[in-house]
Amino acid sequence: MAPPIPPEDQSMAMLAHLSGLGGRLMDGGGIVLPLVIMFASSSPVVRSIAKQALILNLSIILCFVGVFVMCFTVVLIPVAWVAGVLLTLAALILPIIGAVKAAGGQYYRYPIVGTDPVVTGYAN
Repeated sequence: MAPPIPPEDQSMAMLAHLSGLGGRLMDGGGIVLPLVIMFASSSPVVRSIAKQALILNLSIILCFVGVFVMCFTVVLIPVAWVAGVLLTLAALILPIIGAVKAAGGQYYRYPIVGTDPVVTGYAN
């Protein structure tokens, strides 16, 4: 079980989650912003959330590259279309869910790529 997010770290945690949406608006935003938050924050929980956001954003970018490559084969075009729609939905919905949870002080772990924070002095 992950620790709750302290009130002073909730805005940074929300920003880390929403950095994925920034990556959809400007090139590199989904990679640069989590890196800045990771190195600027002293909170291990916020750094863990920024690391999750970075891994999620890089994973989505790599999957979109795979979808793009699949579009060059006639047979895989329907698969690429479905995968593209699912990736787009995941890229939009997961950061919003994480930001809402962070606003409430709850740690949100992304499916598949998410990790629990390693916080010293916290007992389960």
